[in-house]
Amino acid sequence: MHSASIPAPHEKEFPANAPRKPWIMWLFALVCCLYYLVAYFELAGAAPIFAKLFKELGVELPLLTRLLMANYSWLFPVLFVGAVILTIAKEFLTLNRLPLRVVNLFLGVVGIGFVPLAILALYMPLFDLVHKLSK
Repeated sequence: MHSASIPAPHEKEFPANAPRKPWIMWLFALVCCLYYLVAYFELAGAAPIFAKLFKELGVELPLLTRLLMANYSWLFPVLFVGAVILTIAKEFLTLNRLPLRVVNLFLGVVGIGFVPLAILALYMPLFDLVHKLSK
């Protein structure tokens, strides 16, 4: 008796020109886009509140905080909406090594580096104020 073998899901044959984008990559891209959008709305909502607080306190702002306060109205949309667009475009386009590395570097810097740096810049004057008051 001859039994027919059923191919495992990972053994399915795909046409040579068919794009292979597993659902997990799309799920990861969706989670990244949600992260960028939440970070954008939270930072864009917090920055004006901190600007008003710093103005009322009349404290000397560190350079990083001054730069963020002067540029957040255009910097946040450019970085975070740009990151969402690049994340989605990356799923549709086939990029060579160098462009893919540049895109991944930008997404990593925005997602991993910029958000904590912006939060630190917002809180630095308050840390300085607490330090001065504790002396």
